[in-house]
Amino acid sequence: MKKHIFIGIVFMAAIVSFQAKGYSQTLLDTYKNGAVKLVPEANYAQDNDWNQVFRSYYDKMYDTYIGKRKYVTVLSDGSVVVSHSYEDYYTLFDKDGNFVREFSISTGKNKKLTKPIAGVLNDKVLYTKADNLGKIHFVDLQGNIKKIVTIKYSVYDILPLPGNRLLVTGFVVGKKCRDIVSIVDYNTGDQKVIYSYWWQDGRYTASSTGEEVPFFYRKKLENGTEFMIGYHPADAVMPIGLSQSSIRVRVAIVKQKIVVAAPSVNQVITYDLNGVELNRMTIPFGKKEVSVEEQKEILRKQIESTKNNTDPTIVPNVSMNVESEVYKKVIMPELVKKMEKDMALITEPVKLPVFTTVIKDSEDNLLFFEIPETKGGNKFNVWVYQDGGEFVCQSSFVCDDYDLVINTDRMAFHNGFLYSVQDKKGAKGIPMRLVKFRLSK
Repeated sequence: MKKHIFIGIVFMAAIVSFQAKGYSQTLLDTYKNGAVKLVPEANYAQDNDWNQVFRSYYDKMYDTYIGKRKYVTVLSDGSVVVSHSYEDYYTLFDKDGNFVREFSISTGKNKKLTKPIAGVLNDKVLYTKADNLGKIHFVDLQGNIKKIVTIKYSVYDILPLPGNRLLVTGFVVGKKCRDIVSIVDYNTGDQKVIYSYWWQDGRYTASSTGEEVPFFYRKKLENGTEFMIGYHPADAVMPIGLSQSSIRVRVAIVKQKIVVAAPSVNQVITYDLNGVELNRMTIPFGKKEVSVEEQKEILRKQIESTKNNTDPTIVPNVSMNVESEVYKKVIMPELVKKMEKDMALITEPVKLPVFTTVIKDSEDNLLFFEIPETKGGNKFNVWVYQDGGEFVCQSSFVCDDYDLVINTDRMAFHNGFLYSVQDKKGAKGIPMRLVKFRLSK
C-alpha cells in the first residue's frame, strides 16, 4: 500500500514539474494543430436579459445598422465593460459574465460621452477613444473623469505603455494623408512620433484641394449636395466593405516591445518601449497584386456598367444618392469621360494589403488575419517575437454556436480565453451575447 502511495506522489510531482517547465498546452500549441474550435463556457453569462442588455442592437443611422458595433474591454479581474456605438452608456459585467450595472460619463451641462472605452491604464483607469476634437477621456468605473489628453490628429487606436504613457495610432488627412504611430506622455501630453507613412486618398485630396484626383469623381450639384465615387480597379478585387486605404496600421505590445504592422508596405516593424527601431521584416504570406491588364479590364467593365446604369443607388461606392434623371443627364457622361481618361494612368501592378486586422492573444502571440477569399473566412498567421520576430504557423477559428465576426473591437483575450460579443445561432429576440470562448483542438 505504501508503495502505491509513493508511486502516486511521484507521478503527481512529475506532472507538476512537466507543467512548470512549460510543457503544458499553450495557445501556440493549439494554433499549430490546425483549425481552432471556439467553445463557449457553459456557465458564463447565463442569466442576463439580452433583450435589455443589448437593446441598441437594431439601432440605425442614415439607414445603416450601427447597433452591432460593440467594443469589449476586459479588466484584470476578468470583469468586462461593453461600449455601444453612439450610445451614452456603458455596460459592466462581473468576472462570471453577469450584468452588474450601466454607467455614463458626464462631460457637464447635461452632456454625456458617447465614445467607446478603448482600454485600461495601470489596471485602474479606463480611457476612451478620442473624440472629434482629439480628446481622450480617462475615467473610473463610476464614470468620473480623471484627466483629458488631447491628440492633434485623428486617432483610431490607443494602447497603454509602462511609465504612464500611451501608444497612439492615427492619421492626418489632406492633399496627402499620413499614418502616424506615436508615444504620448499621460502627464504632460508630449508626443514622440515613431512611425509615419504618407499616402493619398481621393476623398480627402478632393475635399482639401478641390483638384482632380485619379480614380475619383466628385460633382457638386445645384441643390448644394455632392456626388462622390471612387473606382480604383484594385479596390474591386477587395472584399465588400474594404479598400486599399481602409486597412489601417495595427499596433501591439509584445514582450516589452512595440510592434507596428503596416499594411501599406506589408511589413512588421519592432521597436523598444522608447520608440527605437529594432527590426523590420516583410510579411511572407498572401503576396498578391493586380496586374496592369487586370486593372484595365476591371475599369472597362466599370465603364460599361456605369453607362448602363441610370439609378445611382446601384453604382458601387456611391456616397451620396441623387435623382436618377440628374445622374443620367449630368453625372454619368462626366463620370464615364473621367474613367476613360484615367485608363491611361494604369501603368504598374498594384500590390494589395495582405491582412485585415491583428489581434494579440494573452500569451503575446499576434494573430494576423488574412483578407478573406470567401465569406466568413478567417485564416490567420501567428507571429511570435523570437529572433526579431517570425511567423510560425497558420490556423483559423471555427464555432458551431455563433456567427463569428472577426473584429479587434469586439474580441479580447484574457488568461487564455477569448472574450467577445457575437450573434448566437437560432437565438430568439436579440441574438447578441457576451461570450467567453475556450480555444480547443
